[in-house]
Amino acid sequence: MFCEQMQRGEATGEAHGATPAKLAGAQPDLKKMLLSRPTPLRRCETPTDQAKETVVFQLRASAPEFVMPSSTPSVSAQEFKTADVPAEENLPAVISVKKSKGCAVVLLRDRTTQEIGVKMSVAVVDGVCVEVKKHERKRENDEGEIQEEMGLFVAWGHRVEARASISHEGLAAYFNALASHGMPRGLDVVPPFAEACTRCPIRTSLPLEMEQCPQVDSAVQERILQGPFCSQAQVEALWEAKGRLDDLWHIRPPPLARSLMSRVARAQLFPHSGEGGREHENRAGDKLAELASAVGLMDGVPKGAAFLDLCGGPGAWSQFMLARTDLALRGFGFTLRESCGGAADDWQAEGKDQWYPELYSHPDWKALWGADGTGDLLKPGNIEHAARQMASHKVFLCVADGGFSDKAIPANLLELYFYRLLLAELLMAASCLAPGGRFVCKLYTAMSASTGALLYLVGRLFDSAEIVKPMSSRTTGPERYLSASGFRAGAPETRAILAALTKAHVFGDGRSPLTVPLLTPVVSQQELARDTVYMESARAMSSTLCDRQAQALGAVVDRALFLENVAMSVPVAEYEPRAASDIEREQQEHRERREKRDGERLRRGEGAWAPKGKGKGKGKGKDKDIRRGRFGGC
Repeated sequence: MFCEQMQRGEATGEAHGATPAKLAGAQPDLKKMLLSRPTPLRRCETPTDQAKETVVFQLRASAPEFVMPSSTPSVSAQEFKTADVPAEENLPAVISVKKSKGCAVVLLRDRTTQEIGVKMSVAVVDGVCVEVKKHERKRENDEGEIQEEMGLFVAWGHRVEARASISHEGLAAYFNALASHGMPRGLDVVPPFAEACTRCPIRTSLPLEMEQCPQVDSAVQERILQGPFCSQAQVEALWEAKGRLDDLWHIRPPPLARSLMSRVARAQLFPHSGEGGREHENRAGDKLAELASAVGLMDGVPKGAAFLDLCGGPGAWSQFMLARTDLALRGFGFTLRESCGGAADDWQAEGKDQWYPELYSHPDWKALWGADGTGDLLKPGNIEHAARQMASHKVFLCVADGGFSDKAIPANLLELYFYRLLLAELLMAASCLAPGGRFVCKLYTAMSASTGALLYLVGRLFDSAEIVKPMSSRTTGPERYLSASGFRAGAPETRAILAALTKAHVFGDGRSPLTVPLLTPVVSQQELARDTVYMESARAMSSTLCDRQAQALGAVVDRALFLENVAMSVPVAEYEPRAASDIEREQQEHRERREKRDGERLRRGEGAWAPKGKGKGKGKGKDKDIRRGRFGGC
């Protein structure tokens, strides 16, 4: 460009009477003058004292002389870099904030700030706890050019957004401050123990006498504190850890949405804990898949055999087994029907607990509802009715995923309120399984003599039994699974156990567990003590899982408090929020630019822009906190 200008200037000079000799003499002075002027396109050199002379630049004969004043201060490269044009490191870390409902993308200039944000994983912006993840992608800008974005994805959820909005300015101010704050100490995660699928065998050595006259028992904390499998100190330590987590939830804002801290803390300490819904339509399917792989649940299953999905709505476990097309299994499902839970004080099923529609249309699957059509496992006659319907089929697998909401249950008594449902599930399995059949059942803690008696009976009904805690089951929760194989159908002891279980079930008379939660043990605590082999294995199982849960709860609470302190310690400068009208105008301009670009793409035959993603798109409870009815699933 400079040569072109000089050529144009030479021609112009000749037209006005300037000679080539004059221009030749002016060119060196022109070079000195240009080098002495600052430019943002390149670094300039500081003129020497000899160069500070009068510079004549004459392209026209009539042009006046240009004289550089001797008093003009020289500007060094360093001074120009910081004073005239802001350098990259002097710009704020945040380039822009793109906010949507409940989330935002914060674009950054440097990777260091991104690394700090990702390492922290949380932030507190405008008094609201938010989760922070890495954001990097290539996208098309408003001019149709492909650009690489580097930044952070920030999420707080639409429910929190409805209560307290987070501003663009707040996000920008926080992450600008984070850039100068540096990497906080102590962010490295140190879990109390390594994640693993925990397996504890249940062994028995001799038959014991069973109670033939069940009675209503009191569902009180003493039944667990004085249980035969965990010491009182262990139980109290677990309850104290649970109390710390409850206290964390009950601390009043600010910051708002503090529960996010405990969720992120748990995910950092135990990445597999509570994960699910990736390969199956909800977490229950993933947990069964992990358990099946660990214990070999599907190994050696006879081709054409039947299975019973007990208390399994909406049906992830049925889907898992029907997917084994090589086995050609026939399935049955038994779960509580919606709006058929009985009286107002009884447990109620919810719509999300009903069978998936595709199961009803499957040719190898059938729903069972019992004699009264309610699907209520505790109501008289329903177990017998379902067992008769399956009598002609060889039921080799019985899987039970029964559970219920704990909102109405007193603290630390979930195991006792679950007792009658566990008894009914075991009775159903013993009533329908073929010889050598297998049984999988979800349960909670196993510290009381009542639960211990049922586990002892499982050890007598099956060749082998164990308690399994999959990695995908929350480490901080009491959930675990009973896995038993080799059903001893037709054995005299099996018939005796079946009779004792039936008596206890009939004594319940279909009453709500809210009013009659607990019965006296089928095998008394004194009788259980006679089988030392069983007591040793049961104590090892119960103590191990109790201690692990207490350690996990304590670690999560400590980590959550630490993350909150780190997030709150970032020194955010005061800022003035933009007016709502300015935000709306900016959003409208962005929409107009998007529509214009989409129109141009359509005219070129490329199609309008659409977000790309993956997923099944079925929206059936993924990543949600699903609390099921009494006879629902997970």
